[in-house]
Amino acid sequence: MSGCCFEFHVAPLQGYTHQPFRTLTNLLAPSAIKWTEMEKVADLQPMVAASLRKRLEGSEDDGNNLVLQLGSNNAKDLGQCAGIAAELYPNLHEINLNCGCPSISSGGATGYGASLMKDPDLTAGLVASMRSSTNGDISVKTRIAVFDNPEDLRPLDDRDYRYLVNYVSSISEAGAAHVILHARPAVLSGLSPVNNRIVPQLDYEFVHQIARDFDGRVKITLNGGLNSLAALDAARNNQGQISSYMSGRFCIRRPLDLLNVEQSMMSSNRIDVHSALSNYLSYALARRDKQQFTLAELCLPLYLVSEQLREDYEENEPVQLSWEDIELLHDLLQEGLVELSNGKVKPNASINFKKLTSSFKPVVGTKVVNKWRRNRAEL
Repeated sequence: MSGCCFEFHVAPLQGYTHQPFRTLTNLLAPSAIKWTEMEKVADLQPMVAASLRKRLEGSEDDGNNLVLQLGSNNAKDLGQCAGIAAELYPNLHEINLNCGCPSISSGGATGYGASLMKDPDLTAGLVASMRSSTNGDISVKTRIAVFDNPEDLRPLDDRDYRYLVNYVSSISEAGAAHVILHARPAVLSGLSPVNNRIVPQLDYEFVHQIARDFDGRVKITLNGGLNSLAALDAARNNQGQISSYMSGRFCIRRPLDLLNVEQSMMSSNRIDVHSALSNYLSYALARRDKQQFTLAELCLPLYLVSEQLREDYEENEPVQLSWEDIELLHDLLQEGLVELSNGKVKPNASINFKKLTSSFKPVVGTKVVNKWRRNRAEL
């Protein structure tokens, strides 16, 4: 990315990285690469073009910084889908093959996702089918190793590294120019999605060694464990030959931190947070009136911002924003909720973030807000 000292990707995450959330991230960090939720190719059949239009509705707002992630183990269907997507959305930054999700419950599926790591030839065939269907860039998101069960986990050794080298070589030779490496092994069964991000140990050295050994022949992006601005800074301070990073959960748990990411990437970009949120509210109101998205989809990004502000406001000293900024944003969010709810939400005279987050309940329902709260706690 011209002018950037590093590249940053907002990772795909089911239930979050839909177009409304991507719109907010684009306003906060326009230089970042945004990813769609994973689209299972089988779910797009048989009317692939119509299904993609429905799933990617509004993606023209993403500009050319959008990656479409696909999941499949069927080369013919995958190639067809990639070709149609490239024709419908010629400005896509990349089309990505998911070889990293360990289970159905975390967004993958039996026979593909991380299980593809067990079959380099099949993965290469999938990439080749995508490559032959489009002139755009193809990438693969994968893990550094894969195990069937938690009992199989062990420290990684030279055999595992040689296997990873062979895997990356196979997909590179098949046409993938970019590999995103989650620096943990995947466990295909027996671990919850949350524990699959905790129990397998991080091994950044595997990722750095791949970057050194492939020496620019394949672009490598480091993913995994970058759960805060501090963790991202630490990774960048030890970057070696890596200048591309991916994180998802801290961007969702604390979306306003993307302001700092943007300034680190493009120091000349001074994003005004009040203007960014004001523009998102205008977008949400317009999309609500057009009935393009549900109120829950449009309000989720605002809820995530409200929760971050609540946490920061309860600190003795706010970390990122001034007290004045936080209070101005409280009032802006409150005014936006009043408009989005057509007056169901009643404004508070004082600054009260607990009441503000509760104000989402008459807009989208108590069950939805409670689910958001539980899910955010697991990020």
